[in-house]
Amino acid sequence: MKRILSIIAMFLFGILFLQARTYIVCVGIADYPGRQNDLRVSANDAMTISGIFTKNGNATVDCFVNSDVTIKKVCTAMRNTFAKASPSDAIILYFSGHGVPGGLVCYDGFLYYSSVLSIMRQSKAQQKMIFVDACFAGKMRNTNKRNTNYSKENVMFFLSSRSTEKSLETPRQTGFKNSLFTVFLERGLRGGADTNKDRVITAKEIYNFVHQGVVEASGNRQHPVMWDKFDGNMPVIKW
Repeated sequence: MKRILSIIAMFLFGILFLQARTYIVCVGIADYPGRQNDLRVSANDAMTISGIFTKNGNATVDCFVNSDVTIKKVCTAMRNTFAKASPSDAIILYFSGHGVPGGLVCYDGFLYYSSVLSIMRQSKAQQKMIFVDACFAGKMRNTNKRNTNYSKENVMFFLSSRSTEKSLETPRQTGFKNSLFTVFLERGLRGGADTNKDRVITAKEIYNFVHQGVVEASGNRQHPVMWDKFDGNMPVIKW
């Protein structure tokens, strides 16, 4: 009887997931004010990830790059996009660029995670994810006057590096147009992380795939981290 109920539950979950939609805001900045802070591939990173979800066909995608990545535009996009989600849907913020302890560096200033989480709380979606490709991304665990205690949030954080590590941009000679973390994130979302071949990439699968790829490719210099309160079997994308 328990086996039958389990099968029924999995079947119903599958139906809900097939009907569910993903609402994602992708942000990437390579061209910061002045030349000393510029990056090479961060804008491409955002366009790559937005392209994957756009092609997926079951997602609503907003993408901002370079000077369009202002605090106001990003927050407005998150509010408007995430507000459309129902409880069975997923919402995602993807960011590639510079980071600071507890936040992201937009074109015109710092966007703190506390502000991002405040917007996400207003969404009905039960599946909430934040992907960050930035140096010292793991420092977001630090708390300060502007930050909340993230351990209480029902959000999956997938960060490109530990708090003491740089997030590497791939050398030009490799031919890659993305940073190391996003290279493997793209491969994973396109099916590389689907270890059980069910065409659904879960949080656990994408973490294992990206972590292994980045650690090996970086020569053990960069270690992506994933944390907070979420189900490891939570679907990230159906490819």
